[in-house]
Amino acid sequence: MRLLTAIVTFFAILFQDTSVLAQDFYEDPNYQQEAFDLSEDARRNAEFYIPSAPAFYLMGVTPDQVGRPGSVQDFKVDWRIKNYVLAPDLAIEAQPFWAFYYDHKGLNAYRDASPFMKTLSTLSLSLGTAKMDGLNHLSYAAKISLFRERDPVDDPVLLDSMAMALKEMEWPYRIMLDSLQAMMDTVSDRSLKLQLKEQIFNMKSEIKNMQHAQKQRLIEMEAAYLYNHWNSSGLDLAFGRVYTYNNDFDSLNFQKAGFGIWVNGAYRLGYRGLLGGVVRIKQIGVNRDIMVGASYRFGSHKFNFFGELVYEALENYATNGFSPEELFASKFAPDLDNGWYQYQEGLQAISRWSLTWGGDFRLSSGILLNFAIRTKLDEKFKFMKLIPVANVTCLMR
Repeated sequence: MRLLTAIVTFFAILFQDTSVLAQDFYEDPNYQQEAFDLSEDARRNAEFYIPSAPAFYLMGVTPDQVGRPGSVQDFKVDWRIKNYVLAPDLAIEAQPFWAFYYDHKGLNAYRDASPFMKTLSTLSLSLGTAKMDGLNHLSYAAKISLFRERDPVDDPVLLDSMAMALKEMEWPYRIMLDSLQAMMDTVSDRSLKLQLKEQIFNMKSEIKNMQHAQKQRLIEMEAAYLYNHWNSSGLDLAFGRVYTYNNDFDSLNFQKAGFGIWVNGAYRLGYRGLLGGVVRIKQIGVNRDIMVGASYRFGSHKFNFFGELVYEALENYATNGFSPEELFASKFAPDLDNGWYQYQEGLQAISRWSLTWGGDFRLSSGILLNFAIRTKLDEKFKFMKLIPVANVTCLMR
């Protein structure tokens, strides 16, 4: 008789209005926190691209001269690879509004913010050093994203898909567990209670395993999202200043070299292509340099190739004037030919082209390798120089 009562009770609970059980479960604060943490971590790590520091872009030591727009929500370090080793040239970058406000308030505070505040949260500050053409350079720069086609942290497509995945995977298990636990309160037969306890224990183990699978599912959804939207359109505006200095015995001997302002953007072309462009103005003393360039990228968020063509109208440019003996003695050491040496008088402007091909390889979720071969051409497209350039960018997670 008791067994019959237990069976009837079991089926009565099993066929209850499942929406009520689901509502009771989703009001569980522990579950809500676990689900929230899983999905939030996945969205925090969903950067389409890890851009190089603006301070490096301004000095011209990045592999690509037509930089991709983008922003990240972590502190970042860039290293320049020189002679197949990591050179002491490095840059650091951070987003102060994000780091000191939204990172502590949580992503919900960011989603509830106004469009202006969301744009302001992309403001990044960077500081970098590099030795070019025999001169020590120090630069600082600020960058802000004026337009982003998609924002992984606030994209409703990603938010809705992750919420649906959490609901679909958890709901059947929790319904069965609630039913078994309810039966424990109505069954008095000891042997049946032991069986129910064993089933509850096994069900909780299944839920633990399911939560692990759930995390893998979220990671897979993040990867699919990045694969589909890695080449989203965007527009950035940046400004910075450059100094030159010498490591003297008692002073660094800083000298103002100049400043620069530039805008770079990208437009999505299908699922694999990205068309980019940049316009930059550099003021070095009384001389002004203007750069205009376009690029095309093809690939995915893990690996992509690019080719770019850049035109420069240079006023701050002159032949070095060193003899071959002095060049051999390394008194003048041109490498990237982008040094910010300030000439004291106006010079005759020249035109120069750069044809570059290279790629980006994402070694992990937080490390990116940039590499390129840059070909310098004169105004008549005559070959002048071939320069390999490579950098490593690392998010400080």
